[in-house]
Amino acid sequence: METKEFVLVRDLLRSFAARFRVGSADDVKPSAGAAAQEALGELGLGELRRSTPPAATVQECALLAEEHGGLPLPTSLLGTVLLAPELLRLLGAPAAPGGTPTIALARDLRFPDASPSPLVAWDSEGADEALCVHPDGTVTAVGLGQAAPSVDLLRAIRTAGPARRVVGRLTLAGQRHWQAYALVVVAAELMGAARSFVGQSVAYARERSQYGRPVGSFQAVQHLLADATVQVEACASATRYAAWCLDHESPERALVAARVAKAEVNRSAVEAVYAGMQVFGGIAQTWEHVAHLYLRKVRVGATVLATTADLLTALAEPEPAAVAVVEAVR
Repeated sequence: METKEFVLVRDLLRSFAARFRVGSADDVKPSAGAAAQEALGELGLGELRRSTPPAATVQECALLAEEHGGLPLPTSLLGTVLLAPELLRLLGAPAAPGGTPTIALARDLRFPDASPSPLVAWDSEGADEALCVHPDGTVTAVGLGQAAPSVDLLRAIRTAGPARRVVGRLTLAGQRHWQAYALVVVAAELMGAARSFVGQSVAYARERSQYGRPVGSFQAVQHLLADATVQVEACASATRYAAWCLDHESPERALVAARVAKAEVNRSAVEAVYAGMQVFGGIAQTWEHVAHLYLRKVRVGATVLATTADLLTALAEPEPAAVAVVEAVR
C-alpha cells in the first residue's frame, strides 16, 4: 500500500491498542477480550493479505505485528488477522461463510509434524475454526473445543477437534513461503513486546530515584539497559530483513532468513525482557504489574512454531538437502 495508507492503518492500530490495552492481569477477562476482538475486526485488517497481489506487503504486516506486541492486548491479531488470511490466499480458497479461522498447531505449539498428535487452535480469540498445515502441504479445517491452559495470559488457546474438511494443498514453494511468513510474523510481535518493555524500563530508570539520584544514572543499570537495547535491535534487524526477503526473494531464501530471525528473537527478546524486569526491581515481580504479561508472552512465544534448537538444526542442514526437502522445522 502507499506510505500514507500504511501510516493511517498503523495509527488506527495504535489508537485501538491504547484503548483496549490491559493495565494488569486482573483486567484479562473473557468479556474484555471479546469486546476488543470485535473492535479489532471492525478495522478490516483481515483483508490486508487476502487479495492477490495483497494490499499490504509482508514488511508492513510485520510492522503491524510489532505494534500489536508493544502493548498487552487480549486480542488475536496474528492468528485470525494475519496468518489465517495469508494461508487462504496461498491456497486460493475462500473462508467459510461467516467463519473466522485461526491457525492450528501441535499441542507443544510447534508446527504440526508427521506424528499423530492432538492439535490446539492458537491465538483463537474470536475464531470458530482453525486451519492445520500438515507436513505434506495438505490444509484441513478443524473445529474448536474448550479453552486450553496457557502461561501467556493474553493469548487465547483452545483445543482442536478432528478435521472437518480439506481446504486445499500448498505447493512446495507455498509451504516454504507459509513457514517463513508465520515465523516472521510471530518474531515481529515478540520483538515489538521486547522493544516496548525495554522502553518502559528506560523511562522508569529515569524517574525512579535511590540515594537521591535517578537509578538510570548508575552505571550498572546503564549497562543492563544498553545490552537490552542491543538485543532488541538485533531482533529488529533480523526480523525486518526476513520480512523483506518474503517480499523480494525466493521462498527458499526467505525461509532461511525467517529461521535466523526467529532463532535470534527466541533468545534475545527473552533476555531483553529479563533485563527490563531487573531495572524495575521488586515491583516487576508482583501480580499487579504488567511486567509478567510481557515475560509470559516472550517466554511462550520462544516456543511457538519452532524453538531455537529446532531452527538451528534446520539451518545446519546442507543447502541442497534444505532446498530439496520440506521440513516441519523439527
